[in-house]
Order: sequence, then structure tokens, then C-alpha cells
Amino acid sequence: MVLNKSSMWRVIVAGGAAVLVAALVQITISGRKSYAARSPATPPPVVSVMRAEARDLPVKVAAHGHVVPVNQVDVRPQVGGTVRGVHFHEGDEVKAGQLLFTIDASDVSAQLERARASAAQIEAQVEEAERDLARIKQLAKLHYYSTSAVDTSASKLDSLKAQYKAVLAEVASSRLQVERTHITAPMAGLTGALAVHPGSLAQTTAASPLVTVVQIDPIGVEFSLPESQLALLLAARAAGKVRIDLQLPNGKQLSGNLAFVNNTVNPDSGTITLKASFPNSTRSLWPGAYVELNVDVGVSPGAIVLPPQAVLEGPQGRFVYVLDGDNKAQVRQVELLRMQDQMAVVGGLNGGERVVSEGLLGLKPGSPVRIAAGSAKDAQ
Repeated sequence: MVLNKSSMWRVIVAGGAAVLVAALVQITISGRKSYAARSPATPPPVVSVMRAEARDLPVKVAAHGHVVPVNQVDVRPQVGGTVRGVHFHEGDEVKAGQLLFTIDASDVSAQLERARASAAQIEAQVEEAERDLARIKQLAKLHYYSTSAVDTSASKLDSLKAQYKAVLAEVASSRLQVERTHITAPMAGLTGALAVHPGSLAQTTAASPLVTVVQIDPIGVEFSLPESQLALLLAARAAGKVRIDLQLPNGKQLSGNLAFVNNTVNPDSGTITLKASFPNSTRSLWPGAYVELNVDVGVSPGAIVLPPQAVLEGPQGRFVYVLDGDNKAQVRQVELLRMQDQMAVVGGLNGGERVVSEGLLGLKPGSPVRIAAGSAKDAQ
């Protein structure tokens, strides 16, 4: 085929363009290879590593509760009547046996006098019956009275003696009623608000007590723990006193002891109710106040403690990164047992593993790592 000049020119131009494009592609590929050869590989991330150590760890469980008095008594009248006197001020500290209230004793005093009079009357009849029986027995020996007369006189004396015992019981009961018009403190403690004042009517059926007395020193704290801690708690209690620490409002710490473990676990909440006893001579604790506690429930053998940031959350639960022999990060599933002293107590590790504690951002399973110079020597 014969080409004219115009067609030949187009062929030459097209061929030159193709050569130029091929040359540019070759230059680009060569440049990329040269850049890749000059660019260093991305270094592995730097992480901090700690050695997981199994050790016997004292188990301390945080709890919260409310201050309650160890002993509390509602003072109520046992006889009704008008209040004649109140012998303390509400809020006072009282001693055991101290007089608190005086109730009008007019009615019960009159009953006591009547009972005493009846007792005296029957006592005289008993004495007369004893003399008659002695005389009839003497005359019966002389055959002036028959045996039946002696028996009748003896029966009369027995009946009077029984009446005398009954009236003596009435005297004792009336005396007790009189004594109850003087109401004393059943124990030493702190008094609450008064419900009556002089002139008020004290009734035995009243819904409110005259006053409430609470023991302020020592004082108790009521709280609860999960039933999962019960076995450790009972074991610690069997070994000795269970120590409980309490943070006071002034920042100081107060130590007490476990005083009571309830005999049943609450099935609705899965908790056990407990009480602790604390010294309270400074009146730092007040009934009804909210407090935070740390309970020493024994020792957890072979516990693994890690920094909280080392424990991560994943789709399959909590896990940590453990380094293998090639310093590559591997995932290890763990169980978070509890937080104690701002550290995580975990299960699922045997101890001795090298656990990544810092530098976790962007870390992936199988990724090689570099151990930071600040890590412990035994974790290298």
C-alpha cells in the first residue's frame, strides 16, 4: 500500500507518542522502586511490658452502709397517767438507772394501800385461826371436841393462808405499779426527741415512745456484700476478727470489727447483710449517716494484679496482650475479678506472662513490638 505524505506523518506522530508514553511509565516505575528502596520500613510500636506475678493478695472489698446504734431502746410507760415530771433534756446523754419521767401515782398508790389493808386483815384472821386450831386440838385430847371439829378448824386455817398469799401477791403487784410511775433509763446512751412534756397523758397503748435512747459508743454500721464473698468472709471470721476500715468525714480512718453476719442470703439481691462495730468516743459517727467501708475478707492465693489500662474490652469479653518468644503481641482472654487499690485483679493468667501495660493503641494480634527501655528488666 502506498501512503501519501499526510498519512505517513500521522503514523510517525502516533509512534512517537507511544514511545513517549512508554518512556514515562518506565521512568515512573523506576522512580517508585528507587523511592521504595530509599524509604525505611515502619518500625514496630514501642510498648511497656510487665511480668504477671502470682501472689497471695489480701482481699479488700469496698462497701457502703449506714450507721446504726448497737443498742436502741424505745422508752414506753407501763402504767397510764399524767406526766408529772421530765428529769432530763432531749438530746442529753443519760446513765443506766437515771430517772427520766415521773407519772402521777395517785391511782396505783391507792390500790397499794387497799391491798396492804386487805393483807393486814387476812393476816389477823390467819393468826386467830391458828390460835383456834391449837385450842381445839388441846380440847380434843380431853374429848371436848371431836376429830371432825379439828379437821374443820384446820381447813379454815388453810383457806385463810391461801387468801393471805393471794393478797400478798396483790400487794407486790400494786407496789410494782407504783415503782413503774418512776421511769428510769434502761441503759447508758443518748436521748432523742421528747414525745411528752409535764402535763401530757402517758398511755401504754400510744404509738410513739416517750423517748428513744441509743447507745452511741461503740456504734455499728450496717452494710451488705455479694454472696460470692461469703465463703471468704466466713473463713476469715473463723480464723480471727475481720477488720473493717471506715473513712471519716475529716479524712481520718477508723478501724472496727465485724460484729454480725445475717443467717440468710437475700435471694432477690444476692447479698448478705452484715454489721460492724466501731469505737465512737469522739462522736464522729452518728446514727443514720452514710459511710464507705473497706472490708478485709481474707487472702486470695495466687492472685494476678495488673494495671487497669492493661485490661481491654473486646467482642468476646475482656482480654490482655501477652508477648510471645518473638516479641509479638498475642491476645489472652481474662476475667476481671475485682478492682482493688486502683489495680485490676484478673483470672485467666498463670503468672510469668509478659503483659503489655502501655502502648496498646493500634496494637493488633501478631504485631511485633519493641519493649520500652523503662520496662522492668525481668519483662525483657
